[in-house]
Amino acid sequence: MKWLKVGAVIFGALIITALGIDAADTLSGSRSTLLGQLISFESSGLCPKGMIEVGMSETFTCVDMFEASASSECPHPSPINELETKENIDSQACKAESTSNVDAWRFITREQAQSSCIKAGKRLPKSNEWYLVSVGTPDDASKCNINTQDVAQTGAYPQCVSSVGVFDSIGNAWEWTSDDVFDGNFEGRALPASGYVAQVDSNGIATLTNPNPSGLFYKDYFWSAKSGAFGILRGGFFGSQSDAGVYTVHAETVPTAAGTAIGFRCVK
Repeated sequence: MKWLKVGAVIFGALIITALGIDAADTLSGSRSTLLGQLISFESSGLCPKGMIEVGMSETFTCVDMFEASASSECPHPSPINELETKENIDSQACKAESTSNVDAWRFITREQAQSSCIKAGKRLPKSNEWYLVSVGTPDDASKCNINTQDVAQTGAYPQCVSSVGVFDSIGNAWEWTSDDVFDGNFEGRALPASGYVAQVDSNGIATLTNPNPSGLFYKDYFWSAKSGAFGILRGGFFGSQSDAGVYTVHAETVPTAAGTAIGFRCVK
C-alpha cells in the first residue's frame, strides 16, 4: 500500500509538471507534448485499418498504407474504365479503402478521387503532404513498379516502401493530389519549364529544371505548362522508368483526366 501511495504521488507530480510545461501545446492540440506522451500510451489506435499514423505532420494524422482501391460494396471493385468508376462514385455505399493484394482504383478523375476519399471519412492529400509520406521510397526499378507494362496489385512490391511505411508512392500509378496550377503558377510562384529536376523547394516541387538528368534528384522529371488550369500528379507510373520518383511531378494534367495509369491514396 505504501508503494502504491508513492507511485500515485510521483505520477501526480508528473501530470502537474506536464500541465505546467505544456499548457500552450495542449491547448493547441499538439500530440507531442509531455502530457500527451504520458496519457497516450498507444498512438496506433488513432488511425483506421489500412492507414499509418504520421506523427510529424500538423495537417493530418493518418495516410493510406496502400494505393486506394474500391471497397467491396462498390458495383465494380476493380473498375476497368471511366464508366465503371462513375457507377462506383454514384453508389452511396462505395468508397475508397486501403488494403493489400487488390487492384488499385484507376480510371478516376481528381474530384472523383476526392469524393471516394470523403465517403471513407478521409480526403486527398495536398502535394506537400504526399511528399512528406513518400520520402525514403527507393528509386529503383527492381524495388518499385516503374519498368513494366501494367499496374501491379497493391503492395506487390514489398521493398517499394517509404520511411513512414507507405507502399508504391513511386511508380505503379500516378497519384492525384488536391492542388491546382493556373497558367504555370503554383502557390504564388511560377513553375519552371518541363525538364529534369535540378532543384526543389521544401515540398519536393521543382524550382529549377535542366535538359539533362540530375543524379542528385535521381533523374526525376518535372512536367509543366505556361497556360491552362491543371491538377498535380506525383510519383510516376509503371512505365516511367528512371523518370519516376519522389520529385517526379506532372503539373500539366487536367483534373478531369482519367486513365489506366492514374490512381490515388487518401489521408485523414
